[in-house]
Amino acid sequence: MTTIILCCMEHILLPDSRERRLIFYLAMEEYVARIVDDDGAFFLWQVSPTVIFGRNQLMEAEVNVSFCREQGIKIFRRKSGGGCVYSDWGNIMISYITKGENVAEIFNRYLSQVASLLKEIGVNAMVSGRNDVQIGGKKVSGNAFYSLPGRSIVHGTLLFSTDFEQMQMAITPSAVKLQSKGVASVRQHVTNLCDHTDMSIAEFKQRLISSFCHSERMLTSDDIREIEEIEKTYLDESFFSGSNPSYEITKSAKISGVGEIMVGIEMRAGEVKRLSLSGDYFAIADPVEELNRRLRGCRLEDAVTILADFDIGKYIVNLTTEQFINLINS
Repeated sequence: MTTIILCCMEHILLPDSRERRLIFYLAMEEYVARIVDDDGAFFLWQVSPTVIFGRNQLMEAEVNVSFCREQGIKIFRRKSGGGCVYSDWGNIMISYITKGENVAEIFNRYLSQVASLLKEIGVNAMVSGRNDVQIGGKKVSGNAFYSLPGRSIVHGTLLFSTDFEQMQMAITPSAVKLQSKGVASVRQHVTNLCDHTDMSIAEFKQRLISSFCHSERMLTSDDIREIEEIEKTYLDESFFSGSNPSYEITKSAKISGVGEIMVGIEMRAGEVKRLSLSGDYFAIADPVEELNRRLRGCRLEDAVTILADFDIGKYIVNLTTEQFINLINS
């Protein structure tokens, strides 16, 4: 079988194998992005049970907080968009970092490489929707991206032997997500790779590394200290809590190719006071400031005129201004 996978990246290694929390690896992505060479960098990681929700999501709408606290499941917010993810030792996390800022092209190339690798080992996988790799219509890999100046970071999951019962209890998906997928629970639309291959998780991880990488770099103790400084930014209370204000009107929809968008609108005397966005969409930039500048003090029905020259697709991937106007006036 011909494959499009290019073994050209640098495999990043840690100097020890001690257990680290999930946000260490997210900070590691940011640090590695600073030192990545022209070919890019790649590394794998696994963590104890943890829930990580997207930059633009409302934690209470996505996470069963009380269950996670009772079970000792950690909860963090990440800096990329996309949906809520449960990870445990059976979930292989993949970090893929390249130079360049064309994140859409890089993201699509990465998804194709993962699907091609699975086909190479005899698994009939395919890219589905905007960020998934599926086997038989069930998700085995979910992915997200974000960009830094001159760099693109893609990170994703590869479900190998994840505890789906625990996943279902830890994550509380919104009704619109379940309705859009036509299923009754998280468990019904995901699958573990171990059910489709005889390879062990260690063997499969090595196959991933050899397929993506041609060399390796061992991080130093100085590197680790710098990563730990970045890690602190994920623990900042203002970042974890997000910037979702109280509101009186909620508009939400699942838009094909975009994801779920929830618009919170504070109204006063029939006019917009403040607008906020949340959801699992992918953001190139944050449109909230510009939307508030344009809509504050206006009536929602005037949005057609006020936003006529505003291209929201430059901020949120695949979203059109017409779709956004229709949503807030629904």
